[in-house]
Amino acid sequence: MNTAPDIAPTARHLERALDQVADLIAVTPAAAPAIGRWTAREVAAHIAGGLELYTELIRGGTSPAETIDGIGPMNDEIIASIDELGMPALAERVRRSAADYRAALSLHNGDPGIHWHAGVEVPLSSLVAISLGEAIVHGRDIAHAARSRWRVPPEWARTVFNGVLPILPHYLRSDRAAGRRYTFDIRLRGRPVVEALWVIADGRLTVESRKPGQRMDCRVSADPWAFIQVLYSRMGPLRPAIGRRILAWGRRPWLAFALPSLFREP
Repeated sequence: MNTAPDIAPTARHLERALDQVADLIAVTPAAAPAIGRWTAREVAAHIAGGLELYTELIRGGTSPAETIDGIGPMNDEIIASIDELGMPALAERVRRSAADYRAALSLHNGDPGIHWHAGVEVPLSSLVAISLGEAIVHGRDIAHAARSRWRVPPEWARTVFNGVLPILPHYLRSDRAAGRRYTFDIRLRGRPVVEALWVIADGRLTVESRKPGQRMDCRVSADPWAFIQVLYSRMGPLRPAIGRRILAWGRRPWLAFALPSLFREP
């Protein structure tokens, strides 16, 4: 199933998102709580350091995270390595890192495979979309710390959804999915339509193309940004369900509420 987003528009989305994130970082108190145990400064350092790591991956480097579970400790090491303390300085580092990232992208033609974490190879277009996901989700975290609104255009969220599909199977918690078989028809609202069929069977997730007449356990129609926030564990499914931003139906619609628990937190 080919769901890779186009590189050029995705790179433009990323550039705009990082510019907005940098503006917000510059005016946010460093010690303000952001997400989990991270302060706004730590989130900003993670954004800058993550961009620098991904730039090296685009240039042919390899990730120090040899497993999916190794990504968390790697992120802690990246944050500890960032020596800028002031938020304006961190904002400028994000801008410099974004410029280096764009320069690295210009070295490639087409959509080559790039080594991501845990030895997983993804298309370059997906890596850019994953970077966009980091920008919009952690932009939300900074906005939470700043008590500011954070708006995400639906096309950004739809692009992120397509981009993370190649890595999503690696986040499935096989211990919770073992012995189960679920089929999810996921559709993100808007134009163009973004949809994917997720099949969870025997502790594994595959992303497939829909077949005519295929029966689904759970069909989901979602506001793109709401779905991304649930996918990235920034909110539970109940709140957007109450607001009808996420709707589920089918033979087993209640599975929509269990779906986030089947994945590791990204």
